[in-house]
Amino acid sequence: MNRRTFLKRTTGICMTGLVISPWTIANGQALSSELYTIGLSMYSLRFLFKDGSLEVFDYPAFARDTFGITELDVWDGAFPPDRKTDPTYYQELKRHADKAGTNIFLLMAGPVDARGKTRKDHVAQGALFEGAVENAVILGSKYVRVFLKAPDIDRNEALTHSIDTLKPIVSYAKHRGIIIAIEPGASEWAKQGDFLADLAREFDDPNLRLMPDFGKMKDHDPYGGTEAMMPYASGVSAKSHDFDADGNEVNFDYERLMKTVVDSGFRGIVAIEYEGKVTPPVEGVLATKKLLQRVRAELGRNR
Repeated sequence: MNRRTFLKRTTGICMTGLVISPWTIANGQALSSELYTIGLSMYSLRFLFKDGSLEVFDYPAFARDTFGITELDVWDGAFPPDRKTDPTYYQELKRHADKAGTNIFLLMAGPVDARGKTRKDHVAQGALFEGAVENAVILGSKYVRVFLKAPDIDRNEALTHSIDTLKPIVSYAKHRGIIIAIEPGASEWAKQGDFLADLAREFDDPNLRLMPDFGKMKDHDPYGGTEAMMPYASGVSAKSHDFDADGNEVNFDYERLMKTVVDSGFRGIVAIEYEGKVTPPVEGVLATKKLLQRVRAELGRNR
């Protein structure tokens, strides 16, 4: 970004009264009157795909018509097993997304195994994710989300192993214009937000970002973990399970969590990831959206 563009954007931001972090501006996150954009994780509807009541190609229009959400991620666990690596399947999904007026901003991928001890192990992990990167390019996505299997060893050594393993993946993704986003999970170290924040800081590459997930940090302080991760966040996964009579998520203080998100300067996509089993999927997504809207309005009034 040149100086003139930077000044133009920051002047507009100051006029709105919003405080936006330099990283947010540089990475082109949407700037609007809303504090964050509500998106949808495909995983929220996994039971509908499993029982056949929703087809993958119908997902973009269903999300738009049912929830009024057009920023979507996709999860290949809903795809036919024989089509997960078929580029033509992703091309068709992209056509359906475009027709529905939706944007697939992120493709979910699996865990990066950083427990290998040799360079050969690290290179092999990189090769495993080239397909996900290429599929994200087909979909027009900006991000590929991964988990991290950090080795269960000394913290500093675990960071070193993780960084070395991620380097070939991030390098390939950068070449293809894709950002790798790490979500907590898959190992004890990687469930801790401060560990992932240290990893992102030491990696020091804009093509490696983080994606806080409240639920994945449930046993390791989701509030402190979210705060630690936000300076490096490319998106946020709004995990939800159950709701009380007032519409609050019973496992997390959403007001506290989303205040942390907004106070960091983040102005990107907060994607609903409903994982409850009591409330049906559609109702669960709608309840989470309503909660996020209410919290967003409350935070906006206090600014």
